[in-house]
Amino acid sequence: MTVQARIEAVFAPLGIEVGFSATHLASGQSVAINPGALFPTASVYKIAIMVELYRQVDAGKFALSDRLTLGDGQRVIGSGVLQKLDSGLAPTLRDLAMLMIIISDNTATHMLQELVGSANINATMRGLGLADIHVALSLPESFAHGYGLKLDPLPDYAAMTAAMQDGGMDYGALTFAASDRNTTSSAADMAALSAMILAGTAGSAAGCADMMTILRAQQLRDRVPRYLPTGAVGNKTGTFRGVRNDAGVMLRGEGDAIAFGLFTFDRTALPPGNSRLLAQRNALVNDAMAEVGMILWESLGV
Repeated sequence: MTVQARIEAVFAPLGIEVGFSATHLASGQSVAINPGALFPTASVYKIAIMVELYRQVDAGKFALSDRLTLGDGQRVIGSGVLQKLDSGLAPTLRDLAMLMIIISDNTATHMLQELVGSANINATMRGLGLADIHVALSLPESFAHGYGLKLDPLPDYAAMTAAMQDGGMDYGALTFAASDRNTTSSAADMAALSAMILAGTAGSAAGCADMMTILRAQQLRDRVPRYLPTGAVGNKTGTFRGVRNDAGVMLRGEGDAIAFGLFTFDRTALPPGNSRLLAQRNALVNDAMAEVGMILWESLGV
């Protein structure tokens, strides 16, 4: 079987939506499934925030050693540790970028997105030729839409926490829309952005090298990198209810790299309170993504 056929066979039994793009950068050999389709990025869009942060640092707007002070109004539910720490903590911008990428810290993300500005992130993506990466919502807005909360004013941390505990997100909400009104991307463009970071063209050479260092420090390795050598993949995952994503680069050796973007949406109906079915479906998708990672590592461009 071809690499394409093997990957299609991994996803075929799952009944999920897939957007996938992978390219062996030296040879140009590629595989894809719906590579141009828009998908909700969930936390994968944090790569784009990081790129804009480093570009603004290069422009002299601030330094990576500058500090931001954590306040109560910046806390965001979901992944990360900053939401549980005391106000007044003042991590550096690089600390926040590290937390945002390697443990997907949502509070660190919100602090950096407010700092650099969503409009600036989108302008940089267009400047890089990436027309399909759209940063339309902040994380509080994404959660508010997903849980059906009011947007003006945005819910505070306590309200978001209560909503998360009360029930699941609505697949009909803007949070899950395949639209530029939502924070979305195609698999092809997120793979391309990852390749640009590796090549040193997403910003300065030094900035891109540091971004790769952060991506390779990733601690969330249960998807595409699961079966691969530690440190051989620089990636960022993304997770919402029914959404399991991953994007980055595999580094097999000098001049031997694969850029990938893999987005999935599992619309399986989940009865209220049925955490078992959700966990089982998530495990199936994670397993499939790990298998795809192994196929790419062993076979693409070899």
